[in-house]
Amino acid sequence: MIQKATAIIYPKANKVAMAELSFLPPGPSDVFVNTIITSVTPGLERMQLTGKSITRRVLKFPVIPGSELIGEVAWVGKFVQGIDIGELVYVAEATGWQTGEAIYGCHADHVLTHFSHVLPLGDADISKSILMGTLAYSISALKKITLKPDSEILILGLGSVGLMLCEYLHMQGYTSVDAVESFSIRGSVSKARTIARQIEDFPNEFLDKYDVIIETTGRLLLIEEAIKLLKPRGTILMMGTYDVTKYDYRLIRDKEPTMIVTSLTKTEDLLNAKHILNSEGFPAEKFITHVFKCTDFNPGLEAALNASDAIKTIFTWR
Repeated sequence: MIQKATAIIYPKANKVAMAELSFLPPGPSDVFVNTIITSVTPGLERMQLTGKSITRRVLKFPVIPGSELIGEVAWVGKFVQGIDIGELVYVAEATGWQTGEAIYGCHADHVLTHFSHVLPLGDADISKSILMGTLAYSISALKKITLKPDSEILILGLGSVGLMLCEYLHMQGYTSVDAVESFSIRGSVSKARTIARQIEDFPNEFLDKYDVIIETTGRLLLIEEAIKLLKPRGTILMMGTYDVTKYDYRLIRDKEPTMIVTSLTKTEDLLNAKHILNSEGFPAEKFITHVFKCTDFNPGLEAALNASDAIKTIFTWR
C-alpha cells in the first residue's frame, strides 16, 4: 500500500502549497481511498488558512484542508465490513495523517481513514454526491428548530450553505423564504421569494416579520443588523463558521430570541442527502460553479473564496 500522499497544505498562515505527506500505519478498521474529486467549503477554509480551528483542538501548521471527497477504495482492514475494494465512496474525514494537522484533511490524492467516515455510493452520480456534506448540514440544522407551514424565514447569505438550505426548504414545502445576498448572481439561481442586497434594503413592513433568521455567512454582526426583522421571541439559527461567537447583547435583548448553534451532521443525514441528491429533479448543476485540476490549487482557492459567482468549487485528482 502507498505510504505517502500528495496533498494541498497550508504551510503557514495565508500560504498554500502542495507537499508529500506520510500516513500513520494502517489499522484493521481503516480504509485506503484513491481520490477522484474533493470540494472546497469556503467558511471552513478561510478559518484554516489563518490557522484558526473550528474545534477545541489547536491547529498547528502545516494544515491539511478539505472536508469531503469522493474516491475509489484501494484497501480495507480486516475488521471492515460493507465496504469493498474498487467501490466508489464518499469520505467525510481523513484521519490517517502522520504529518500535518487536519480537522477533516481531504485535499489529497490518497487518504487513509477509519471506516466510520466512509459511505459507499453504489451507482450514485459522483458530481451530485460531492454535495452530500453540504445538503446533510442543512438537513441536520433544520432538525434543531421548529417550523410551521406558514413560517416566515430569512436566510443571511446565499453561498454554498445558504443556497443549499434555501433549496432544501423549498423541497420540504416552505416557500415563505427570503434572503440577504450582496452578489446578485447567487440570488438569481435561488428559490428565495424576496432578496435584498443589504439588510437596510428591507422596507418598514418587514420589521418584526420573520419567525426564524438563519445566519450562514460566518459574520455574526449581521445578526445585530437583522434583529429588527425578527418577531419577538423568534429563533436565530447560526450555521456559519465562527471562531468567536461575540455580539452586542444590548442590541438583541428586547427581542428575547432563541439562539441555536448547529455544527454537526450524522450518518443518517448523509444517507438522506445521498438519496435526495440522486433523485430526479435535484438541480445539482447550479451548485458546482468552478472545477479545477488539483495542481491549479491557487486559482481554485482564489475562486472559491473570493469570486462573486462561486458557490461550490471542485478539485479533480485524476
